[in-house]
Amino acid sequence: MKYRLIIILLMLYCLFSMNLRAQQKININVESQFLTSSNKNIQPHYQYSNNWGIIDPFEQTQGLVLGSFKYNITTNKRIELLIGTSGVFKNKTEESFLQESYLNAKFFNLIDLSIGKQAWSPISTHEDLMVGTFMRNANVRPVPRAQIGIFDYKVVPFFNQLFAIKGGLSHGLLNDNRLDGGRSNAARNVQIHEKWVYLKWNKNKYQPYIGLFHAALLGGERANGEKIPVDYWATFFGQPSEKVGGGDATNVAGGHDGFWDFGFSYQNKLGKFQFYIQKPFADRTGLKLYRFRNHDYKIGMFADIFNLKFIKNVSVELFKTNFQAGGGLPDPIDPDGNIIFIKGIKDYDAFMMNTYGIETHGWTDEEFEDYLMENWNRGNRYGERDDYNNNGMYYNGWTYFGQPMGMPLYHTYYLAKAYAQEWEPNNSVIFVNNRVKGFHIGIDGTIFDGFNYLFKSTYSKNYGSYGEEYIRRYSWEKDPEFYYRGGKSQWYSNLSLSYHNKNLENLNLKTSISYDSGDLYDAFGIMFGIVVQVK
Repeated sequence: MKYRLIIILLMLYCLFSMNLRAQQKININVESQFLTSSNKNIQPHYQYSNNWGIIDPFEQTQGLVLGSFKYNITTNKRIELLIGTSGVFKNKTEESFLQESYLNAKFFNLIDLSIGKQAWSPISTHEDLMVGTFMRNANVRPVPRAQIGIFDYKVVPFFNQLFAIKGGLSHGLLNDNRLDGGRSNAARNVQIHEKWVYLKWNKNKYQPYIGLFHAALLGGERANGEKIPVDYWATFFGQPSEKVGGGDATNVAGGHDGFWDFGFSYQNKLGKFQFYIQKPFADRTGLKLYRFRNHDYKIGMFADIFNLKFIKNVSVELFKTNFQAGGGLPDPIDPDGNIIFIKGIKDYDAFMMNTYGIETHGWTDEEFEDYLMENWNRGNRYGERDDYNNNGMYYNGWTYFGQPMGMPLYHTYYLAKAYAQEWEPNNSVIFVNNRVKGFHIGIDGTIFDGFNYLFKSTYSKNYGSYGEEYIRRYSWEKDPEFYYRGGKSQWYSNLSLSYHNKNLENLNLKTSISYDSGDLYDAFGIMFGIVVQVK
């Protein structure tokens, strides 16, 4: 059943290829790829990442056909309608799948609506040259969503065209198999809420902007059939919820991640330049930048060079996610290891006597918290060990079909076990390596007419996760078998080449070589592809 779509697309191509040139409303692509890796357990990183999840990172040799179909139903001043679909047909037919199926609409050249699965991001661009955005990037298969907003910058009226704004609201469903492994904190049919807003200065050569992206996991069903309650508005505003219960009754409802996005663009006769800094967060500690506890970032520059063929675009990035608000405990714990919810304590003196056997008199919030920090958190503030893209309520965290929905350089339990087979992680949450730092460069251009290249290389230092460095996230006892102790270095590199003959304008040939090397693993991979396009 899964590969029937591919067969239909191929038949459509054969039927319409002779007369579609005049039909600008229709676009059909058929792409075939063959790739292999020298490492029997892992494909090189850039052979599968930032590729919308079409490549299996753990299959050594694979072939596939990707077919896509787009149709502009109508385009006028009041409404634009576009439908699209695509599918991936693999050499193992049971692994074939529907990649895209969507309807897009724009009303009065302002309001955008999107329903379905689409390989598109409202906030991430040039991902073929970059490491990958902290969230909502091209690293996983498209998630089924309903989205509404202003997806492209529009000038704000009544302000003399000084400002432009874009943003949106999305609700989706993680409908992959999330119960493999028998984890008690796993859940299927988890919902995903997303929202984003960007504001930029619309005048002059320098155009600064500020953006915020926030996402949350909510709802779902445990393996035993237990439904996780949904409190949408508490999740939307990041508030506690008695309806959800448990830790969410005093912290916030759902599992949250996001990032701040600051930058500016500049254009001169040499080209267009964008400079940016992104700050990830997983709770209020990272969200509230004025508290200066968010030390993690991705700093980058992207350049679109004019009048040069050999170098057209350049990407340079520095990234750091190994701090995660610090190494202190996320919440206070009592001597038995149970979380202390401070807001629920009405009498500190009684609590101190009953829990610690210490007599106090009229203790204030500050005195109680100071005692906990000095005696049970080694002088650190609480709210640390943020654990990006992980969540204790949802074992699979921010993954979709096993791949990171966040930064592609984070390693899941399954990826780590592919290169560290003797290591036995705690495996309480999916990402065992989400503390990384390093740098990246990407360049593309034209060698001669019709022959293009793209090169990118990334160095990362990998520090695992706090939940693996210690015997558990809420502990000060270090795991003596921690695999990433001291940090492990790794390089990821890729060179892609493509050729287009002007006499065969609908045909493109492409190939790439990828090489990963370092303390984690070595892998060399090659890819060959053919793309046929008709517009």
